Order: sequence, then C-alpha cells, then structure tokens
Amino acid sequence: MTIRRSPTIKRFLDKWPGKKYLGIYRFLPIFFVLGASLEFSMINWQVGETNFCM
Repeated sequence: MTIRRSPTIKRFLDKWPGKKYLGIYRFLPIFFVLGASLEFSMINWQVGETNFCM
C-alpha cells in the first residue's frame, strides 16, 4: 500500500525548526500547548451548573 503525500505539507514540515537535533520530537511543543489549552477550557467552561472538573 502506497501512501500519497502532499508536497505542500512535506515542504511545511521540512521547514519546521529543530529537525537536526530533535528529529520527530520537534513537534511535541505543539501537542503540549494543545493539551494544556484543552485542559484549561475543560476546567473553565460550564455546562449548566457543572463543569468537567467537578
């Protein structure tokens, strides 16, 4: 099975800094920030009289 890759996405990912030293782990800060923002929103948003943090 062959996976087709978009040249635009490949170009964008290749330009992301830290490839030499961190390799694939250079994307971890993105997921850290996304996870922290999800956690923050789940604590502060209220549905009715309750939130996700109870």
